[in-house]
Amino acid sequence: MKKILVFILFYAIVSCSTNQKNIYFDMIKGEWSIEKFCYKNEDLTLKRYDVIGFENHNHLRITKRDNSEIRSVSSDYKVFKDINTLRINIRNCEEKRFDGIYNMHIDTIQDTGESYIIQLSLDNEDTYIEAMRSMLKYNTPQEYEESLKR
Repeated sequence: MKKILVFILFYAIVSCSTNQKNIYFDMIKGEWSIEKFCYKNEDLTLKRYDVIGFENHNHLRITKRDNSEIRSVSSDYKVFKDINTLRINIRNCEEKRFDGIYNMHIDTIQDTGESYIIQLSLDNEDTYIEAMRSMLKYNTPQEYEESLKR
């Protein structure tokens, strides 16, 4: 009986941890268009950092254009909640200046009726990244038609 209770407790802890990772990843997965990128007092937006992409639960890439060449900077990351603040730890980045722990904010900045414009902000003492993407409200045309009937 004790073994069963221990197993159930272990399973509950592991599944809650996994679900938390899934929730955070679902919020940020995919590609975000970088609108502003500052490091210390330097505006890197002008250096053509275009996209930040969250490919899986622990890997991201930042796409940079150098003249006509497109290059990706890879990094590991971990999203976690610190008291009431959502944070992201970026580490093992090919460009070490981006390593660090950032406050992370996700806000809906516009509702177009059929989609949302979502803003992702990452900031720490040295770096500020602001990115946006559009997200459809409805997965299918039928869902959209149903919403119009309500």
